[in-house]
Amino acid sequence: MNQSVRLRAVGYRRVSSKEQTDGHSLDAQEVHIHNYAQSQNWDVIQIYCDAGISAKKDSHRPALEQLMSDASQGKFDVVIVDKIDRFYRHLGGLLVALDDLHNHGVAFASVQEHLDFTSPWGKLMLTVLGMLAEIYIDNLRQETKKGKQQRAREGMWNGSIPFGYCNGLCLSCTDLNGPGYCPEVGSLNKGDGKGLIPHPIESQAVKMAFELYATGEYSDGKLAEFLNKCPINLESGDVLQFRTKGTPNRLAPGPLAKDTVRGILLRIFYTGKIAYYGTDEKGTKRRRKDLLELYDGKHPALVDMDQFNEVQSIRSTFSKNAREQNEGPVRLYPLSGMIRCGTCGSSFRGVSGSKGKRYYRDVAQIEKRLDCSQSMIIAEEIENKIVGFLKNILEEMNPIENIQAIQKSIQDVQERFERAKFLFLNNMLSREDFENETQKRDTNMADLSSFDNDAIMALHNLIRQTLVGWNRTLPTERKRLLRLIVEAVFVRGNAIVAFQPTITFTPFLRGKEGSCCSCGSDGVRTRDLGLDRAAC
Repeated sequence: MNQSVRLRAVGYRRVSSKEQTDGHSLDAQEVHIHNYAQSQNWDVIQIYCDAGISAKKDSHRPALEQLMSDASQGKFDVVIVDKIDRFYRHLGGLLVALDDLHNHGVAFASVQEHLDFTSPWGKLMLTVLGMLAEIYIDNLRQETKKGKQQRAREGMWNGSIPFGYCNGLCLSCTDLNGPGYCPEVGSLNKGDGKGLIPHPIESQAVKMAFELYATGEYSDGKLAEFLNKCPINLESGDVLQFRTKGTPNRLAPGPLAKDTVRGILLRIFYTGKIAYYGTDEKGTKRRRKDLLELYDGKHPALVDMDQFNEVQSIRSTFSKNAREQNEGPVRLYPLSGMIRCGTCGSSFRGVSGSKGKRYYRDVAQIEKRLDCSQSMIIAEEIENKIVGFLKNILEEMNPIENIQAIQKSIQDVQERFERAKFLFLNNMLSREDFENETQKRDTNMADLSSFDNDAIMALHNLIRQTLVGWNRTLPTERKRLLRLIVEAVFVRGNAIVAFQPTITFTPFLRGKEGSCCSCGSDGVRTRDLGLDRAAC
């Protein structure tokens, strides 16, 4: 720094509650700061003060945070403290703070220790401290990573107590959602403070969130709105509202937001499991999809794994569909990605019309790629046609006959191979032809053996029950079922002209003589459309 220019200096003073009672003076610190600045010919433009706050590791000091923020914006040139312990008592925190100031071009001076990082020797010392800070941070990152993974292995959570739980110290509760909110405050302890127990109020919000979302009728925003309006009636007669956990000294509890609900629904912690994601080379936590390990937790589950997986499946379904428009209801299009145009071959996309009516429209028309004559299709009509179409298939197909047909096919394949083997051993078939027959046998047997008889029967019953109760089935369950059965359905006008089953549904089409469905006068075969599996 150019010493001919008067530096802009700021002071930082701090005293803890205990030090206040011991006679330490904020005024004395400020006098020392001003005197030192005057001796250095610096201008003190501001004094930051944290009164009654400790300088221990992880303590929240608003004035210090503001100072560091202002330093990043270049509002001053040097920070003056009376003593280093006024700034930090923790070596790691001190090194990191000094390194941050150095990176922002801000010097540091301590009156009592006679440290002045604006001088040449001070700058050299600051550089050395910066190197030590980097070593310290790297080592701390590695040790923290080890510690977090070990806690996860032991079934313990990392970080602050998650929403929905508390430490069970009811008699001396200091939770922000404790006194005046939790009905158990003041009662005998229900935990040892080291583990977690369900919070009497918050846990209800978690359970309700999963239960309601699983109906497929709520988005994150709608669910947050519902929970915020949902009254909680206590035995005392008091009525409460759900609210966030809040953060001590930073953020008071408040209404549940859309992102709060999203975080709850994505957190596998509520199933009694501990997820460990680890960190990348920079120490940044990996994303949820990069889960490294999943351990059994010591905390009680609030939802079971089946319900959690159900919600994740619904979220995956919703992510592929429009969620809300003009505060309207959630709309699902079960055939999106499956229904295709029998004229141009393009897929259809679910769209909303006036008054919330659902339609399927040719994507080629939406994107103006082709001039196709296919008109929009009323969603409910085509969905009901396809359901009726699938019901007819199941009525005509007997799963026992399908199983018998598969077994007969396996027998035929084996007999063909035995004949080829006999001819080869009697020099009536070349080695090349025999090897070809062997390869065919292996391929066909692998294909046929992949169908489990019990699985075929279970799938048949599931499909039949769902189709029969279609009008009582949730939209999300409808889409999952159709994905299980339908690879593609081709329509022309409002008529189904071709059907391509999934591999899962293929056993139901085996063994049916003349395996072709009635598709109307304009029916077409899927081989004309370049498909590679059985179809009508």
